[in-house]
Amino acid sequence: MTQERIIIEGVVEGMKFSKTMTVALDPETESIEDAIIRFFNSQVHSFEELAVSRGWKESYWTYPLEDGLAL
Repeated sequence: MTQERIIIEGVVEGMKFSKTMTVALDPETESIEDAIIRFFNSQVHSFEELAVSRGWKESYWTYPLEDGLAL
């Protein structure tokens, strides 16, 4: 098992949100999207379906920028 830090951002009820979270996963048996779905204890098949089921609009997940990373 490994842990990945991710950020989920989107809009819910007209308000923007950003949630940083750590998900645990076995990279040999599941993807990060699978781990996110499991984190929310959902039976959906994709992140897009999870977003719809939770009322998120314009949502996506990404990795946070690392400290010291220059753009």
